[in-house]
Amino acid sequence: TVSIRLVRDTARLGRLGPLLSADQPDTKGDVMQQLPWVAMVLQRSPLAVVIKLADKLHNFQSLHFLSQKRQRAFANSVLRLFVPFAERLGMRRVKRELADQAFRVLQPEQYDAILAQYPLAERETAVAPFLQKIEACLAMNGVTAQVMSTPRSVYDLHLAETEKGRSLLFTETQTAVIAVADVPTCYQLLGLVHQVWPPQPGKIIDYIAVPKPNGYRALHTTTRIQPGLFQIVAIRDREMMLVADYGLTAGWQGVSASLLPHFEAWQDPPPGKITVLTPDGDLMVLPKGATPVDFAYAVHDGLGHQCIGAMVNGRQSALDHSLETGDVVHVLTGKTRVGPSVDWLDFVKTAKARQSIRRWLKAQKPENFVEKGWAILQTQLQRHKLQLPFGVASEPITAVAAKLGYKHRDDLLVAIGLQRRDPSDVVAMLLNMYEQGTLLPAKQATLSSLDNADLPQKLARCCRPEPPDEIVGYVTRQNIVTIHRADCARLRQLQPLIHADWNDVSVQYHAEIAIQCMDRPGLVRDVSQIISETGVNMTSFHAERLEGGISYVRIGLGGMPLSQQENLLAELRQISHVHRVTVRAPGTRNGPTVMSPQHGNPYTLRPVTGDSFFGRRAELRELINNLRNVNPGEAVLLWGPRRIGKTSLLLQLQQNVMNSDDYVVGFLDMQRLSGRSTTIFLRDIIRAILETNVSSKKIQPPNLSRMRRDPLGYFRSFLDNSPILKNRHLVLILDEFQLLANLTEDNVNLADINRYFRSLIQHSGGLTLIFSGGGVLDHLLAQPATSFMLEVARHQKMAFLTVQDARQLIVKPAGQMQYEEAVVNQLLALTAGHPYYLQWLCGELVAQVRREDRMLIGETDLAFLLRTWLPRQGAQYFNHLWGNAAGFDMKQQEMGKAVLTAVCRYPDDWMPFREIVVAVPAMDKEDVLDILRGLVQMDTLAQRDGAYCFQVPLVAVWMQANFVG
Repeated sequence: TVSIRLVRDTARLGRLGPLLSADQPDTKGDVMQQLPWVAMVLQRSPLAVVIKLADKLHNFQSLHFLSQKRQRAFANSVLRLFVPFAERLGMRRVKRELADQAFRVLQPEQYDAILAQYPLAERETAVAPFLQKIEACLAMNGVTAQVMSTPRSVYDLHLAETEKGRSLLFTETQTAVIAVADVPTCYQLLGLVHQVWPPQPGKIIDYIAVPKPNGYRALHTTTRIQPGLFQIVAIRDREMMLVADYGLTAGWQGVSASLLPHFEAWQDPPPGKITVLTPDGDLMVLPKGATPVDFAYAVHDGLGHQCIGAMVNGRQSALDHSLETGDVVHVLTGKTRVGPSVDWLDFVKTAKARQSIRRWLKAQKPENFVEKGWAILQTQLQRHKLQLPFGVASEPITAVAAKLGYKHRDDLLVAIGLQRRDPSDVVAMLLNMYEQGTLLPAKQATLSSLDNADLPQKLARCCRPEPPDEIVGYVTRQNIVTIHRADCARLRQLQPLIHADWNDVSVQYHAEIAIQCMDRPGLVRDVSQIISETGVNMTSFHAERLEGGISYVRIGLGGMPLSQQENLLAELRQISHVHRVTVRAPGTRNGPTVMSPQHGNPYTLRPVTGDSFFGRRAELRELINNLRNVNPGEAVLLWGPRRIGKTSLLLQLQQNVMNSDDYVVGFLDMQRLSGRSTTIFLRDIIRAILETNVSSKKIQPPNLSRMRRDPLGYFRSFLDNSPILKNRHLVLILDEFQLLANLTEDNVNLADINRYFRSLIQHSGGLTLIFSGGGVLDHLLAQPATSFMLEVARHQKMAFLTVQDARQLIVKPAGQMQYEEAVVNQLLALTAGHPYYLQWLCGELVAQVRREDRMLIGETDLAFLLRTWLPRQGAQYFNHLWGNAAGFDMKQQEMGKAVLTAVCRYPDDWMPFREIVVAVPAMDKEDVLDILRGLVQMDTLAQRDGAYCFQVPLVAVWMQANFVG
């Protein structure tokens, strides 16, 4: 297998030469597409490159048999491709011979001129006196060494003349070389040479300590042998001499492999995988049989969507072509947004490609795919007088899609829309499900008639009954019991009726659950997940952090049976770190915290607006301009580090814009909505819109039970008919938008809502969405619930406060209280202008000084705070900084914490990368680099010249107190 690969790689290297022509320099782009593959060959099979270099040397012996044009093309490919390969392999002698031979063919006149100007004999004669003096100096000091000179190649002399713009001195054409026995003698000899001939400043290079990538090791110095005349001296031992001349092949003469040119170890892909390369040389692992389309989506969704073709190894390739290990793939893109074809789903191999294509099809062209399929199916349903409870979002369609082998309901509708699936098959399956009674309503009724108790039931579409509505039943000709509200107008035509009641009518309304627990990461997620699994709707959610790391959570719940409520309480009590769970009367609040307005503290960790909002004028102006200039089909993404003040800026934007007659601005905090249903989400949008208009204060949001019957239809009707929105542009702000994925689907799924939003944005231009999220941009753009909109969003980043704005935030809220100037400067330095930590420190300073009835905050107060108060604060104030905002999983967050701990332990502010790697020996070098890259993108760390430090020094102070023992 090794021999076969060697022959194949060598032969493939031979195909590089004909691509490059001296007469057609533009063809270099074609060759550059092949170079990443050569980099892989150097890793996997460097011997193939050695064989090809020997082949090129042999080719020069018979080159005169070729035409002048072919000779020049061959020489040009050698000079521009294989000479650098020889350099990378450290094969200096081969490199010199190839370069001179190619130069002689390409520029014969210049080649002859260089030879005539710098005869080798005269060059050696010029440097001979200096070599004799070195030998005498070595003899006097009892050092045994071999002294010689090595000439520069003809091509190298040509390049040196061109660079310097003058003729070279003979001493510049030769390098004095001293070969000694071992490394210590190299350094000893360097000192002796400098004692006799002083070195030129800045011209001493230690290639022994830091070898070149091709393995070259030596001590280099440029000495002044007389005024205005300098000589380059290289000092090596025996092994260094062999590596300098023969590079990789020096191993055949006994040189240790550790001293040879180093290439990253090639690893064959795992079973069932292939490894391909990007045009830039990056490796990418894909499943066996993957296509250029899989490759494109593995790079980025946007590249996949724009793909119109592919070049594989420099040749045009079909999109369904199966790639192989070693292929270099270049994706061709269109000038306009073409978009993927549904046919791609038939041959792509990766789940990411399938999901991205499916998401694009649903989001970009609903009228051509999903909606077209639904229209066709709906026509068939009407012919059979069959109505589904919730239209396209109906569970029966999802069940049929699963039975037919589709992963999602929309895949079935796409197939129908493209006439790949006969809709009559789907209708037949739905009719069969009704006849077998497998289609039951979500809420089952108890019938007074025992004869009809076992009949299948369905909820009537005319009145859509919901608990605790009074209900009756009616047996249809198909022996299905339809459940109607007792006051339904159609009942006059339906006889006989059956008395019915809901199975469980012991429902508790407007319950509020209070949870007392230790604050920890993931607590809100765990609570929301348990509640969402019960199917109960959260009507409100409020979390408050108390002293000592205790959190107090209040959750308002919709109607639920008392037995279900008890089960829910029992499950909540099983959550880790939960101390107490009780049912409270709604609206009961906890006592005020130290930094709450009730205590008169002017600083707060909560979002602020109005007079409490400082700075951010440039960001607010940019956001308003983005809002005004946004085009149909675009959205706005406001992003930045966690707790940087995005919510306050958006609330301030709402206040500024809502006074305009042109806009209606609805603000939704997705943290409060996390875990709620999609129906409540739509109702809360309506509530947010109504709250922006004074004249609509008396209008109540729709009743949830009524809206649940057709959530999207009710929402669409509100937008179309509401007088509030007449001749005004609707702006929806979704704060912490990434929590959209936590919504539970209730009678309408999130994909349907997104599709409707996209239609509003693209076609009518009647909606602008502003997404706000904390974290890294790439992670935010990858959110599955909104990626289709964020691809065309205007991005605006929020950074730390400017020094002037940060100073205002410190001084102005304090009122009559005053800060010593030194305290202000220290606060600015500690926080780097981070508003959250400024408010945090200033609020505690004010509380501390007020307890002593003083009006001046001094350096001793801040020092006491940092020494005694800060170390006792819990990790909840800082743990977002070590990775979750960058999409790190729990293991990566622990790695991020370990890296930050190492940086905070370092005695200097800036810690070099190599020191970080040493400080975390349990982590691979690549893992450390990935973690550092994420921490820099999150603005947790700053990077400069390969070193790292904390963006907010306060974090380092806290970590030193808690993690440095």
